[in-house]
Amino acid sequence: MLMVKKHNYNYPDEDRQRIREILQLWKLDVLYDTLIDQFITITVLKLLKKDDINELISNKFPIGIKVMFTYKLQEWQRRNPITAQEYSHLNKHYIN
Repeated sequence: MLMVKKHNYNYPDEDRQRIREILQLWKLDVLYDTLIDQFITITVLKLLKKDDINELISNKFPIGIKVMFTYKLQEWQRRNPITAQEYSHLNKHYIN
């Protein structure tokens, strides 16, 4: 697994392409750099809440982008819930 260092964190390289594909599908690829810069991985994408979205993009993008991202993300989250493996990984790396 190739990892790219960003802001002293190891960003999973395989998530870059998946994030890009999701945003392109949603026609919101304008958000790509922001998501990568803020270390939004696929797992984090599954966990994002409205307050997180407000903090992430509220002052950087027009309200229309924020509304569409919120809508598309909520639909995607319903179809892609966090898996047991992802949950276990979170507990090992962030909760102990």
